[in-house]
Amino acid sequence: MTRALLFLDLDGVVVFETGAPVLPRQEILRLHAELAPLLQALPGQVAVLTHRSGAEARRILEAAGVDPDRLAGLLAAEELFRAGLKHGGPLGLIRHGLRKSWVLPLAEERFGVPREHAAFIDDRIDNLRDLLSHGLGLALLAPSAIGRDGRSLVSFDMAAALEEVARWRRGERRGPLVTLSPLELPLGDWQRTGLHTKQQGRHVFNAARRIGRLMRHPFRSLPVG
Repeated sequence: MTRALLFLDLDGVVVFETGAPVLPRQEILRLHAELAPLLQALPGQVAVLTHRSGAEARRILEAAGVDPDRLAGLLAAEELFRAGLKHGGPLGLIRHGLRKSWVLPLAEERFGVPREHAAFIDDRIDNLRDLLSHGLGLALLAPSAIGRDGRSLVSFDMAAALEEVARWRRGERRGPLVTLSPLELPLGDWQRTGLHTKQQGRHVFNAARRIGRLMRHPFRSLPVG
């Protein structure tokens, strides 16, 4: 079987950040109990691909029970920025922002796995379509929302998602897009991390993302040289 790589997003996939009415204050919540053993048992490499800064992402992974050093790698906002500058130039970054497909060439070089043998779990269809249009092998769309009762979360079963990846690797699913089944999660103590964006998000790349979103609209109609 060929070598494979699974990318995980953080927000909406590993964790979910919310406040009222689910919680009295903003907090980052775990979405999966016993996540580390599931990932360690998966054949192939597992890496995180996130818009958060590297330091912030490492802190969140640790709070979610995953040792970042036991993953194949972590591609965060810093890598996205450098890859975007290299492949899209300054105007491309302004026009498209920190597009996750910017890092596919870097990921192929770093992990030694062609992009068509890579899968990615994300809760945003725009990210997945972007990656698929640039050669990603399999995209898995994660449900991510607050439950209708306002006191629970809607997520997915990670074991079931990993089985979808395994089926794809065995040639039993052609893909390229899988929508994962929603799973309602009543809030439990095991989900609490005590972290929130105001504590963990003070980073130059997070500020740049906010500024970039405000600037991006007027530049979308311009050609990228």
